[in-house]
Amino acid sequence: MRLPEPIWSIPVSFVVGALLTIYPLPEFFSYGRPEWLTLILIFWILNHPTKVGIWTAFFVGLLLDFLMDNTLGVYALSLSVVAYFARLSIRQARILSLPKTSFLVLTLVAIGLAIRFMIYSLVGQSNLHWQYWLPALTSACFWPFVLMSLQRWRRSC
Repeated sequence: MRLPEPIWSIPVSFVVGALLTIYPLPEFFSYGRPEWLTLILIFWILNHPTKVGIWTAFFVGLLLDFLMDNTLGVYALSLSVVAYFARLSIRQARILSLPKTSFLVLTLVAIGLAIRFMIYSLVGQSNLHWQYWLPALTSACFWPFVLMSLQRWRRSC
């Protein structure tokens, strides 16, 4: 049985991810906020690479730059690079177990964080502390939940 094409589920999932990203949290919890849009982007690249790619990542990154009131292009560049590496690892991710896929997500999110840190360092806005890398770990921990919920939602569309 062939799964239906996710025509409206892709933009809706990105909107939900953007809302989860900008939802205010207490300062203690905000350090460990998962990279929701990155997780959703990785899911759609791995599961539907014909509809979501590097250009989608670029425009989602621009949207995130506007929403976070950030330097224009920081998230766009980091999400584009993450999308590129996710596209390179599609075949491997399909045969990996869930813990290994979570480690792949940890690596991809850490690459995005490293790119953002390098850009912030070039602009003079770097603020490195151990909590900066915490979203990579929490994103890897939340990956199984994001994966299962988006797969279930994709099947029900």
